[in-house]
Amino acid sequence: MGIEFDDVAVSRLIACLTDVALRLRASGAGRRASAERALQDFHGAYARLFAAARTIESEDRGRLTRALEDLTVQLHVVTRQADEERHRLEARVAWQERERRRDHALVAVGVPPGSVLDWASGAWDPEPSATPVRPTPVSAAFRARPRQRSASGSGSESGSGDAGGGRSGAGGRSGADPRRLREFSVSAGVQDAATEQDLHRVRNAWAGFTARCAWVPVDEATLVAGFGDHLAEDVEDTAWVRRIANAFAAAGSGVSLADGVLDVAGTSTLPTGLQRVFDPAVTSAEVAAAWSELGLSEHDLRALPLTTTLQIANLDGVPAAARDIASRAVLRAALGNPERVYRMLGLRYTHGAVTMDEFRQQVAALWKGVRRADRLAQELESPSAAVAQLVGFGATDGALVAAVSLGDLDTASNVTVNVPGATTTLDSTDGQVRAAAGLLRGAVRLAPASSFAVVSWIGYRAPELVEVPAHRRAVTGGVELASFVDGVRDSRHGNAPGRLTVLGHSYGSAVAVEAAAQTRHRVDAVVTYGSVGFTDDTRPEHLNVRQVFATEGEQDHTARLGRIGRTDPRDLPGVHVFSSEAGPGTESVTGHDMYPPTGVGYLSPDATAQRHIIEIIATGRPG
Repeated sequence: MGIEFDDVAVSRLIACLTDVALRLRASGAGRRASAERALQDFHGAYARLFAAARTIESEDRGRLTRALEDLTVQLHVVTRQADEERHRLEARVAWQERERRRDHALVAVGVPPGSVLDWASGAWDPEPSATPVRPTPVSAAFRARPRQRSASGSGSESGSGDAGGGRSGAGGRSGADPRRLREFSVSAGVQDAATEQDLHRVRNAWAGFTARCAWVPVDEATLVAGFGDHLAEDVEDTAWVRRIANAFAAAGSGVSLADGVLDVAGTSTLPTGLQRVFDPAVTSAEVAAAWSELGLSEHDLRALPLTTTLQIANLDGVPAAARDIASRAVLRAALGNPERVYRMLGLRYTHGAVTMDEFRQQVAALWKGVRRADRLAQELESPSAAVAQLVGFGATDGALVAAVSLGDLDTASNVTVNVPGATTTLDSTDGQVRAAAGLLRGAVRLAPASSFAVVSWIGYRAPELVEVPAHRRAVTGGVELASFVDGVRDSRHGNAPGRLTVLGHSYGSAVAVEAAAQTRHRVDAVVTYGSVGFTDDTRPEHLNVRQVFATEGEQDHTARLGRIGRTDPRDLPGVHVFSSEAGPGTESVTGHDMYPPTGVGYLSPDATAQRHIIEIIATGRPG
């Protein structure tokens, strides 16, 4: 007997709401300061439109923050009520047992039921309440307001005066410093990316709560959708200001433009379908559906401007073939004009981002790794191996990120995603690809009738060594990985792979587990090797995964050191442990690395760990 109320799901949602509310509140000052700088030398109807949009954004951000905080308070209330109901139910069960024993004892000595002695025997032990504790209905309510971005039809909102000397509305003129507007759009774009990640976290945590806490009634649930609408308005503001800045820059320094011209320049020229694809509030499944309706050919993709191509490269739910075309186009642009792409990714304005020299070095390393993947794909014997795909290239948290697939990710019947550990950057792409090739070769030998794709996913900002004890990089990386994994299934429109496995090396295992707690589609297996461990509140049954496997070499002292404060996954019930020590025809792991140039790593050829991981990929279990 019990109630449908999962304390873990509620705790995750409370922690998520608290953290996101703090981040939203803190980011408001930066956006306000950036907007104030943009308003310098900005005059006319468009300056008033910008100021009005800024006011709505600020007010809505405050309302959204308060809504998140209010929901947190409500969750604490229903958690207390759930505890009270559980205690009531437990008390009634215990009392009923005592009552049964009393009745039995009285009958044994000849006291008839209902007698005075029968009544007196239970008077000192009154019956607990039979009335259930009713939870207070939860209301998660927020609605964002639309923002006016065109001087035509703005009416009284544009005001009657014009600092630029022209008339208000579409017949007037506006002027601005394009440099300040661009600085705003870049700064706001970085904030929008962080807010998008927060939106994904809230959406996933809310979905977990509603799925596992049906005992709590929900009166209104517009918060997540409203959050998405608020972010969509922010993103459109950012793009709108960038387009206006470009118009002023093209016109020349110090000139004003007719508001009617700015109405045209400020309106997105993207087709409606692409606008839907780029909406940050939609899921990868919705992206996949909208993308399919577009029907864009390879030639269409190659003709798109770089700003649009950059978005497609990193959009989960878009088919791998299209992401490959887009990602390679961005990579070529980064090789030819690194300063331009560095700015487009917002790295110049991101605290702690890779430097320009590091950017050039990592771009060159990624190019080398992709070329290696292309050569290996031609050498591998598999129905889907004659192709390599670059399925992402961009920036996250100031780090360059990418993903390289050996095998056709759009058609492979068996997909594996390998997540690296701490200190990993795109400099390691070549080694990661060679490790993936070894996994793919071995899997093909075990299951020649299947087609395989192995993705080297360097899609998060891996922590520095001093950051390993913290869990922040795993949380943010898990959001990105969950979106990527769901996107693989969604992009295939019902032709999902028959088996999908996620491998996590070292700190990458923490990222993999965070992702497995958030995916919409069930993962077949998560395999941790040389793991830095799970947080204390993480258990296999909390993950959206069928099986969890773990291994660690006896000579891997680094993993044990990195696991301080976390739980060894091999110690958890339900985790299948396999060996990394020497076996017949295989070698033991000699350290912590995945694929070292010397010694034996977990994915080195002939390593026992590699052989067992290949068996899990191909057959679902180590031999």
